Amino acid sequence: MRSGAAASSPEKQGPLSFRLLPELADLGSQAELTGSLTEECIRKGSLELRLPQGIAYRLQLTNTGSGVVLSGSAHAQAVTECSRCLEEARIDLDADVECYYVLRPRDSELATADDEVVLVGVDGCVDLREPIIAALVFETPVAILCRSDCAGLCPHCGADLNDGACGCANEVDPSHPLAALRQLIQ
Repeated sequence: MRSGAAASSPEKQGPLSFRLLPELADLGSQAELTGSLTEECIRKGSLELRLPQGIAYRLQLTNTGSGVVLSGSAHAQAVTECSRCLEEARIDLDADVECYYVLRPRDSELATADDEVVLVGVDGCVDLREPIIAALVFETPVAILCRSDCAGLCPHCGADLNDGACGCANEVDPSHPLAALRQLIQ
């Protein structure tokens, strides 16, 4: 069993390099990696997730003949703003990590490479950090809430409705385009 961890920098951690060749050159050869990335944050669009404990991973690499299959799991505890009330929200992210590394690509495979199929360069090294981060980003929900029943903020005054009603909910701004509809129900 192999174990690996990469060094970190203040903003972004460097690659988690692993040499597939010659280590996994034989059909059926395997390697297991367990460790953690000290990644400080990951992004999904405009959403920034802080990772105070980094990312724990458990990976297995297996030579299938023409390539190497990466499978495993990653876990991180993320902290961000609640999508409704902007208070701190915490979420556990658990992801299945998968990737296929083509060892000796044919010309037809060169045109089909994508996020889940990676062509291995002549040096035989791959960056395992990329599929780990991609798997966690994929598992990140679009909206993260501080709690499932979060009431959010009042759209009029901005009060946190988790603390109680703000009192302005029944007031209608007369300049609002739909304010005239309010008169129909009175």
